[in-house]
Amino acid sequence: MFFSFTAFITVLFFSSALIILMWFFLKNNKLIREIGSGSLFLCIAVIMIRLLIPFEFTFANNLAFKRVLPKIIFFFETPLITLDDYNVCFRHILYLIWLIGIFIQLGKMLQSYKRFKRIIGKLSVVKNRQIQDILQKILQNYNKPVNFKIIQSDIVSTPMVLGIRKPWIVVPQLEFSENEWLYILSHEVAHYYHGDLLIKIVVEFLCVIYWWNPFIYLLKRQVSKMLEIHIDLTITKSMDELERIEYLECLLKIAKFHANKHSNKLALTFDSESVSVLSQRFRIVLDNSKQKEKFKLKNTFLMVVPVFLLVVLSFSFVFEPYFISPNDASDTVELTNENSYLIENQDNTYDLYINDQFFGTVNEIKDSYSNLPIYKNIREVQNDEKN
Repeated sequence: MFFSFTAFITVLFFSSALIILMWFFLKNNKLIREIGSGSLFLCIAVIMIRLLIPFEFTFANNLAFKRVLPKIIFFFETPLITLDDYNVCFRHILYLIWLIGIFIQLGKMLQSYKRFKRIIGKLSVVKNRQIQDILQKILQNYNKPVNFKIIQSDIVSTPMVLGIRKPWIVVPQLEFSENEWLYILSHEVAHYYHGDLLIKIVVEFLCVIYWWNPFIYLLKRQVSKMLEIHIDLTITKSMDELERIEYLECLLKIAKFHANKHSNKLALTFDSESVSVLSQRFRIVLDNSKQKEKFKLKNTFLMVVPVFLLVVLSFSFVFEPYFISPNDASDTVELTNENSYLIENQDNTYDLYINDQFFGTVNEIKDSYSNLPIYKNIREVQNDEKN
């Protein structure tokens, strides 16, 4: 296993195709319900793992390209500066910019998290007995006991959970009914126990590494959407229709209050940042309450198989530019319909001419000879050249 520029291009190509494929699948509400969140998360997980391993393996086969890729590689490999017999090319400059960007993005993310955590740490914990009883009632559904601190403050505009070892649930300064507290706390606690915070951290880590890649931010939005949909379905699966409607009304109440505040990247929120995602969550919950969609193996295969096939291909092949060394190029001639042609013989063989010079006789037409013009005699060649 080793890193190469061409292997990196290959991984980018396949991962981008995978992200677009997942985006397409996650637009279909019925497909989400039929496939199930488990299969969807599995597909997203393999995409993230492939992005974390942008290396070439020894068993991979080279897939040569003659047109676009050689020009791209030539551009990135063209020497710009020579330092002590070492050629610095555009690729090295890009690596440096990439690395600097990683440190900047990582610093900004950690600083934002520490500042937010420091502010939250100074706020008072909610000690309302009714709210604490609701929290304890929710925690009875989970085996591992965890001490959640509930904080209510106007510094946030939507409920969120943050902190892995010592989790905090931060709620905006709004008046909530007893049922609304139940829905909000159930949602955030479920995020924590399902390990969604760890998934969120991995996604943010990918955004730090691939800060220049727009497809990574598309993946981030898809992961965030799947986390919210999964928790919505988990929370509402045991509810009756009236409770589901109340849950969605609570979601809408938060969405209306939600201002243009930047929530912390390492927090998981009750609300959705996108109106379209919020609308999709509503439709999935409501449709799920009207009819129970059965798990359909056919649709699962239609999604899982293409994803895993692309992942396998990304490990099995590496895009390489078609290249002939200068020593071999001097003794090599590329056959084209402009410099070569065939003349048919009576014994069903063909004479090959290159630059109007006889080169040899071939027994059959295949591979490199298939695109060459075929003539019956030299006279036809001469007439064709005149025309």
